[in-house]
Amino acid sequence: MAMNKRMGVLARFALSAAALMTTTMVSTCGFLTSDAFPRWLSYVEASVDFRTIAVAQGLGSDASIDNLEFAPYVTGGTDYSKVLVFATGNGTNRLILLDQDKLAFSFAKIYGGFTRALASVTGGFLCGTQRVDPLNPANIPILAHAWTNPSSVRVFRVGDAVSGLNYAVDPTSSLIADFAEYTSVWSGSPQSTSFDSLTKNYNLLDAEYANGYSVLGQRQDNGQGYAACFPDSATFTAGGTVFDSAAAIKTGPFPIADSYAWLTADGPVAYYRGSNGSNRIVRYHYGTGNFTTGAQAEELDSLLFDDNDVQLLSFDPSGTWWFMYDKLSGRLYKLRTWWK
Repeated sequence: MAMNKRMGVLARFALSAAALMTTTMVSTCGFLTSDAFPRWLSYVEASVDFRTIAVAQGLGSDASIDNLEFAPYVTGGTDYSKVLVFATGNGTNRLILLDQDKLAFSFAKIYGGFTRALASVTGGFLCGTQRVDPLNPANIPILAHAWTNPSSVRVFRVGDAVSGLNYAVDPTSSLIADFAEYTSVWSGSPQSTSFDSLTKNYNLLDAEYANGYSVLGQRQDNGQGYAACFPDSATFTAGGTVFDSAAAIKTGPFPIADSYAWLTADGPVAYYRGSNGSNRIVRYHYGTGNFTTGAQAEELDSLLFDDNDVQLLSFDPSGTWWFMYDKLSGRLYKLRTWWK
């Protein structure tokens, strides 16, 4: 092992040990936010050795996390919420359910129709085209919907876990997506919607109930991010256009690196790659920027994040939690957001 690699691994062991301290110690020890430690360490709420979980589930020590979503699910007075992880390795994949508080292993499942698309929907946890029963995850999954793009579709629920409505943005191309409202039995009529009137190509990054019924995309020609927030479900599914719709609160453009960007109730957040160690995760003010002129969205705050070995995974749409994976140590982290 080369010396710099050995030193990197030793540093990861030190960070993993530090992350296991109590929240009080992490937040009060000033030395943890010095240059010797990454800024994000002070926000760690929980962590788990995910590599060990992956090996135990047959994915191997080089398994990768393709997607992660916090999935709230409360019914009958019981909280069945989980952290959903779609991981791949050894030529296969698994949906892995983790405890929402401590990230402890709960359940793992492999099934046809599973893809990286994850969500908490009416009646279960969505993984690709399939719905997993939160109360009894060992049960055979039930088909939720045969999406046009089952890996890139974005789905979110509004309302009760059992009777709420599901909303989907299913890209049919880089120009157009099907927008739809689905009942608990997945009955609905998709409406084909153009991303904008300029026929620009987009990668769909997120769709959530956050500051309204909201969509986040990255334009392929300039790498910039755009968010559109609609006031109600009828407007969200009405067709027309998305990112230059007169009915939407529009945010952007703003820079996005490595396609890392998410919607939260407190503003969209995106990874910004600067120069000379100035990489940051930035939160932006909803309703700022100008789609037509290209004036940038207003920054609210940011966190230095200059660590290429740590993979950003997800931000909870409530703006409370975020998740990341340290590829050297194999640890998965749940963190408080820096603005709360």
